[in-house]
Amino acid sequence: MSLRSITKPIFISIFLALIDNYFKYLVRVNNIQETEIINDFLTIDLTYNTGIAFGLLSDKTTITFIISLGVLIWLIFQFNKVDNGSLEYYSLILILGGAFGNLGERGYNLIISNNGKVTDFIELLFIPSFNIADSFISIGIFLLIISEFQNK
Repeated sequence: MSLRSITKPIFISIFLALIDNYFKYLVRVNNIQETEIINDFLTIDLTYNTGIAFGLLSDKTTITFIISLGVLIWLIFQFNKVDNGSLEYYSLILILGGAFGNLGERGYNLIISNNGKVTDFIELLFIPSFNIADSFISIGIFLLIISEFQNK
């Protein structure tokens, strides 16, 4: 793995993580609760998640941190296997950006003894609360699946 091949995706991913954490910060500082953006469709509501997607492994923050760190390292190595500029390349950048966003917040909250929780604030219809990093990961996985179908 060359440093040159991963520099651009890591910088873009870190930028996406900073966007995610900035919005989490704004929602926390302003304590935004039950604010309807689109009636019966989209609400901003500050919540916290100590688990991973949909609250799985709640209150197992050290385990989720280690799993997330492992996935993040694995993702970085995947950039050697994809073509620059491909759909798969950009999918991995989105997933990596989401991983950096949630992992960074979880790690920080573990260090400051804040239970390793991650800020969730987007409520969309019936979907459990999520954040922008979760959106990056979900969109990235969706695009990765499309990429796999195109390569078959």
